[in-house]
Amino acid sequence: MTVEQPAVIDLVAHNPERDEATLAMVEHREWSDRGALLPDLQAKLNTYLAYVTEGQLWKDFPALQGKPVHIQLFAAAPPTVHELEFLRLASEQHLRPEGIRLSWRLLDGGPEHGV
Repeated sequence: MTVEQPAVIDLVAHNPERDEATLAMVEHREWSDRGALLPDLQAKLNTYLAYVTEGQLWKDFPALQGKPVHIQLFAAAPPTVHELEFLRLASEQHLRPEGIRLSWRLLDGGPEHGV
């Protein structure tokens, strides 16, 4: 399951260190300098936002109810300026107002990068 499958939630987990519900999305393709993957990323993020705001997350995982929500993008390569700007705007305009935290990190490890 990846970003190219926008209607699918890739992974839901409980992060015990932060006591939060983590929804992970995975992008294994390389980002384009022209932002070619932005429509897929936007569609996937819309699916995740609706999953949370419509309450389906809590129905599927009742033990996570009341916990803060974190959407994390795992990518094969660092997002380009196009993806980073999109993620920043999406976070500011849609996710943060709903209390949802957004970050990204590389698939092969490394630190978490807040958006």
